[in-house]
Amino acid sequence: MSTTGNIAITGIPTTAGPDGSFPLRRELRDLQRNYPDHFNLLVLALKDFQALNESVQTSYYQIAGIHGLPYKPWNNVGSNSDWQSTSGFGGYCTHSSILFLTWHRPYLALFEQALYNSIQKIANQFPQGPLRTKYVEAAKTFRMPYFDWASQPPSGSSAFPSAFTAPSLQVVDVDGKTKSTANPIYRFVFHPVNPSPGDFPSQWSRFPTTVRYPNPRTGQSQDNRVAPILANELASLRTNVSLLLLSYTNFDAFSFNRWDPNMTPGEFGSLEDVHNEIHDRTGGGGHMSSLDVSSFDPLFWFHHTNVDRLWAIWQDLNPDNFLTPRPAPYSTFNSTEGESQTKDTPLTPFWDKSATKFWTSEEIKDTTTTFGYAYPETQEWKYRTGTEYQTSIRQAVTTLYGTNVFANFAAANVQARATEHTELIKSLSLAAPPPSAPITAEKPLLITQEMKASPIPEHLQHLAPNNKYPEWVVNIRAQKHGLHGAFRVIVFLGPIDESDPDSWQTEFNTVGRVSVLGRSTQGPTTTKCAKCITDAADELMISGTVPLTSALLQDIVNENTGLHSLQPEEVVPYLKKELKWKVTMFETGAEKDCGEVPGLRVSVTSTEVTIGEDGLPDYSGVYTVYPEITDGKPGGMRDGEHI
Repeated sequence: MSTTGNIAITGIPTTAGPDGSFPLRRELRDLQRNYPDHFNLLVLALKDFQALNESVQTSYYQIAGIHGLPYKPWNNVGSNSDWQSTSGFGGYCTHSSILFLTWHRPYLALFEQALYNSIQKIANQFPQGPLRTKYVEAAKTFRMPYFDWASQPPSGSSAFPSAFTAPSLQVVDVDGKTKSTANPIYRFVFHPVNPSPGDFPSQWSRFPTTVRYPNPRTGQSQDNRVAPILANELASLRTNVSLLLLSYTNFDAFSFNRWDPNMTPGEFGSLEDVHNEIHDRTGGGGHMSSLDVSSFDPLFWFHHTNVDRLWAIWQDLNPDNFLTPRPAPYSTFNSTEGESQTKDTPLTPFWDKSATKFWTSEEIKDTTTTFGYAYPETQEWKYRTGTEYQTSIRQAVTTLYGTNVFANFAAANVQARATEHTELIKSLSLAAPPPSAPITAEKPLLITQEMKASPIPEHLQHLAPNNKYPEWVVNIRAQKHGLHGAFRVIVFLGPIDESDPDSWQTEFNTVGRVSVLGRSTQGPTTTKCAKCITDAADELMISGTVPLTSALLQDIVNENTGLHSLQPEEVVPYLKKELKWKVTMFETGAEKDCGEVPGLRVSVTSTEVTIGEDGLPDYSGVYTVYPEITDGKPGGMRDGEHI
């Protein structure tokens, strides 16, 4: 703490190595398998961090509480009377705003520096000698790991890492003995749930720990439901991430999900949209699926570190593109509704290193010198020129998320649908990773010589003449708070069991979803989030995307569907017949009539992609919209209607 009493957000103070290097935030599975000392420290230190008294400002509880509940000013920031909801302090929410990504970077840095304090403490508690020396050395380069939910999991392993689902883990404890310990990555144990009366409403105070997919009757966490739901929509998610990283060049469109009537059909996606989807698919009505309490689930921090990583990758591919000033949609501690939000807008409540002013978006753009970390893909110091560096990033992106849509399709099906398409997968010449090797930028998915010689397998070239094919995408927009709660729009291609909404997330014909993190703005469950109340009154619209091409390839392979091409003359009539969507609520899973969802409009668009000799996709950026596919369907875009 500074002499001002303000807590400075410093991250982990770091000096670059002789070669300009900085410690890396690594993928969780990579850390667990290949850096066991760092993983051991993570488990022991996170447990220590979570055990801090909840009245301490730098405790796990208080730092998590910055994100939503219990809606109390943190570090004495937030007394502006204009920045209130009807029930008091209105929070620091930046969701669906231009500050979404930039605000979360110092937030993660605060969490990381608090965790690092416990890392240092734990490392120095080991017995003096080689064991302490080993862990003290490991502590120097420890950085917060991320969970890459869009990369292909190791062959034979779960889409949801076991570190999140194991109630206990084996560790080397500070006494030097190997023993079993409660797993702090699995869940956070409140102690007590309400340190101050009313911190949590009854909806959440009934849970003594964070939960995922709570049983509606008993409230028990059902973590086993997460992996199949993550796996089922992986192909579409991977394509979405590739589209964002390789075809979006405008920061505003890339970063946040607020819909703008001036958007082009190729700007409906965003990193915030993908981020919402993971909150939904891992939460299932539990803590992760509610922005009010999601940050209490340990998964939140690994998820958001991955979001920060994807932004860092995009930043270095688009170094000259940053946020465009726009009016603040609500009043905050430092700005008034209508004032321009810019790269210099204070990111409250995060004091900078001087502890006398707040960080701004402009000041936190660089991760290395500002907060002391890089990612496997952003090791710029390894390359002689900026061109070499950017080429390496593009290669890493396509390695992790699909060399092209055909390879992406194959890799996803190796894991999720091998029994149905064994012969297809073998024919695509894509080597799966060995079971013990998580795919990272440093341990890439292997591409065979056949794939290098021809980026599209010869027997599938008819689907991409001259290495060109149309990428098909479903665009969705809706009023964020229109249903007074969080909901999802699930997209299907083919028949489903219409009578069982609970099965839709694992249906074979489920393609993907757009998750809408709305909140209640009426009645006894009204949110305390002041921005959300303002957004609801303004009928804020959000947008998102569901890529279709992998699902179309799936149906082309299935000769019974009658689809033989990705070209519009075949795809348009096929989608008119087979494309459908459903809306369900997060909390209850209940279906909502699509025609009654405020602002819902579903449309279909395509853009031409050219696969280069190196296998890298080049997106034309020209999109064609096909209203005839959705016209006449509830919530569908009508012919002649503005997209």
